[in-house]
Amino acid sequence: MESTNHGEGPVAASKRRYIPLNDVLPPLETLVVAIEGSVDPDGVCCLSIPNRVLGDWANNREKNTSFVALANEYIVDEAITLNPEAARLEDLLYRKSLGVVSKVRAARGVNRKNALLRSTTITILNGETISAADLQSELNEVTYMNEEADAFIEGLQEEVQDLKDALSEAQDSQNNPGGKIDAVSNRHARRKIQEVSEHANKALEFLSTYGLVAESLKVHTTSGKTFYIPFSDDAASENEDTVDLRVLYILDRYGVSDAFYHELAMLFSELPRSRAVKKARTDLNHTMQLTRIPGHEGAYRSFERSLCEQLSTMHAFAATFQEIDGLQQLGFVAVNGVSYNIELFFSSDMKFMLTMLGLNAANSIYACPKCTVHRDCRWDVSKPESYYSTTMARTLVTLRRAFASHGRTAAVHQGSVNHPLTAIPVDHMMIDELHLFLRIFDVMLRNLIKMSEPHTQQLVAYIRSCGVSFNIWECESSDGKVEWTSLTGEAKKKVLKLLPSKMKDIPLPNAFLDDVVQLWKDFEVLYNLLSSETPPPNAADDLHLKAKRWIQLFLRIKSDGHQKKFVTPYFHVMVYHVPDAIRQYGNIKQFSCQGVEKHNDDSKRNYFSSNRWDAPAEIMLAEHRLELLQQYAREKRHYTKHAAAYWHEGGMQETRSQMRETLKY
Repeated sequence: MESTNHGEGPVAASKRRYIPLNDVLPPLETLVVAIEGSVDPDGVCCLSIPNRVLGDWANNREKNTSFVALANEYIVDEAITLNPEAARLEDLLYRKSLGVVSKVRAARGVNRKNALLRSTTITILNGETISAADLQSELNEVTYMNEEADAFIEGLQEEVQDLKDALSEAQDSQNNPGGKIDAVSNRHARRKIQEVSEHANKALEFLSTYGLVAESLKVHTTSGKTFYIPFSDDAASENEDTVDLRVLYILDRYGVSDAFYHELAMLFSELPRSRAVKKARTDLNHTMQLTRIPGHEGAYRSFERSLCEQLSTMHAFAATFQEIDGLQQLGFVAVNGVSYNIELFFSSDMKFMLTMLGLNAANSIYACPKCTVHRDCRWDVSKPESYYSTTMARTLVTLRRAFASHGRTAAVHQGSVNHPLTAIPVDHMMIDELHLFLRIFDVMLRNLIKMSEPHTQQLVAYIRSCGVSFNIWECESSDGKVEWTSLTGEAKKKVLKLLPSKMKDIPLPNAFLDDVVQLWKDFEVLYNLLSSETPPPNAADDLHLKAKRWIQLFLRIKSDGHQKKFVTPYFHVMVYHVPDAIRQYGNIKQFSCQGVEKHNDDSKRNYFSSNRWDAPAEIMLAEHRLELLQQYAREKRHYTKHAAAYWHEGGMQETRSQMRETLKY
């Protein structure tokens, strides 16, 4: 049964526009849901709900709050508890609240007031309430769960306290009971270091879960003293008595002195001691039989032993050459069942190439490795380009035939003094472009120094202004002969690029000053063309014509050093054989030997880093150790050029310009 009853009492205003009577309505919080009649054993009764409460539920109810839950909060003294799962009751309360909102919105004045002061009666059916027994059961269950949670929390608190006590005891056992390491004797310091090693080893046991093993610990005292703490006696003895051969390789490779390494090892205790380094060096030295010259500075190796080693090397190389010849004849190599066609080339400087072809020295009459041009005809560039690559060209057949007639005149054997070492064709023998540049540059620099006399110091100043270190001095033996600094390949390239623009200020004979300047400029153009990795389509023809004009200009300069006899085999090769190689293979830069041109630099550095008391022995021993330790060389990391402004936008050129300005003074 549902009915609407009247009621009185002051009420509070709602925030909604349809409840305007703020001065006559009772406060909302004073309203309750009353029970009409008695509650029978089955829980059937009626609820009287003020319309203001129903309207508030409809307008202000939170999204996840049910109407049954709101009703339970308003029931007087919690006399009954509605069942939250009662779907009929939930739907009824929802519809009644919306009905109240509609009536209030439609009413005006006193009618709205009366509508808000009325109440709505809701009938509660059997099963829509929760009995006292059910509530008591839920309460007992919650109480039991709370008691279990309290017991669990109490147990955790006891465990935490036990862990705190254990941690405190461990910290107390690891604390230093005595003085600091800086304040005790060396014997006590060693004992304390051992204690630190044991504690640290225990603390780092977790490393094994990562597959890591701690070998040592590096620590500093407050005064800045460094200690290297090994985690085992084996590690300690290894650090003291053994040397990583990579360390010894670096010391010999870069000429590091014993005094420098000793000071470094004193600063960083994790480095092997200098005495261990000296012992390792001595052990390696004993693998080489070296005899000192009595009463003189110097040393020598046993000639018989060296000869045996050389013969052994020759036999080893014989097998290598046989393998090379086999590949040359076969023309392919098989890898994992796949055949790859191969084409063998050989590249070197002039001296080594002549040796490989069985020819005489570079200063002989027939010194060109590519053709049989006579020494007195190398200057003649009037011949067409194909002249020396056809009838006068060398081949393996002509070389072997000429060697067979070696006992006859030079005109017959044409420089062939040995059998060619390999079966690689002569047209696959490439002159190294770097050596070609270096040897021709040496001729030009020598002539420039002669022409600048007696003003060589001005020439030195202008060469230094190119950003290189250079000097000229007179030999101690005197007789007017001078020597000068041996420049590296990169330094020579700098001088070739920058010096011609400064030559007009160098006191050279005016008769051929312009020709000398043009000679240097044209050679830079020639070298850029022949060393290009991507030469233009007509590069071969262009190089041949420009090289011919360059040699004609070289001979036109009437100065000592520019005669025909100074036209070396490199000049001839540049004019007649390099263009043909570019035409056949695209470029000769791909055959450059620049990457392996290091032996002379290493020997020179070893000489200047030796004790000078026995420099020859020191150089030979250092080279021997480097040969044994080559496997320990560090593989260099790849460098990425991030600073675009420096590498690509002129920053590097500006830095070099500043360096050149500094070298002027």
